[in-house]
Parts: sequence; structure tokens; C-alpha cells
Amino acid sequence: MAMNDDEQIVRSALAAPARLPEDVMDRLGDERVTVLLSAATALALRRRFQTHPGRTRILEFTEALQARFPDAAPLIKPIVIEALVGFAFGESELADGASPDDLRTALLVLPYAVISEEDLEGEDLDRFVTEVLQSVYASEQ
Repeated sequence: MAMNDDEQIVRSALAAPARLPEDVMDRLGDERVTVLLSAATALALRRRFQTHPGRTRILEFTEALQARFPDAAPLIKPIVIEALVGFAFGESELADGASPDDLRTALLVLPYAVISEEDLEGEDLDRFVTEVLQSVYASEQ
């Protein structure tokens, strides 16, 4: 079954950090790609934490990410992770302290980082991708 462009972006984001198909990104544009990555990130973070984790757990999570991805550690900033976790749980004010570039970088890393911990494959991965896409499409109606 052929994947549409939205699904390709979501699956690519979950398969590896920052390895999105450039041709698909060009077709969709930055805004659409950001919407898809934001949805994947928010759902992954809600899956990971289930309730808002609080500042201490977010810092622990950030440090664990930096240890898992040492080459990207300088790009994984606590204020950005805190902003995205807040976004995932319905807050918006924390994003004010993070730059757009830092937020975008985190969106390229977090879906993979969180979902790879869970080792989602097959039908479980398919369900997660469907949930991400449904959340995007529902927000557009």
C-alpha cells in the first residue's frame, strides 16, 4: 500500500532522527512538516509520560536523551524539552523561552527518541502513526 506524504513524514520521523525525505518535505512545505512533527512529538510525549511529568522528571528525561544521543547533546536543551512537554499536555506559555530553531531541532529528534524506547513495530507502530495522522486531520476540521 502506498503511503501519502503525511504518512511518509511521520514514519520517517519515527524511524530515525532528522532523516526526513527531502522531496516530500519540499512538496509539503515547512508549515505542514512542522504540524506533522509536532503531532508526532506531542503524542509520543503523552505516551511516554501519560500525565504532566513536572520539571524534575523533564530534566531527568532531557539528561537521558543527551546521554543516548551524545552527538546531538548540545542541541537537546532542557528549556526546549520542557516547552514541548508542556505543549503535549496543553500548555503554551513555556514555549516563549525557546527559539524556533531549537524547537524545530527538537521536533526532528523527539519522535524517534521517545518511540524507539518503546520498540514499537508492526501493528503497534501502524496504530501510532494512524493516531498521529488522525489528530492532525481532526485539528484541521
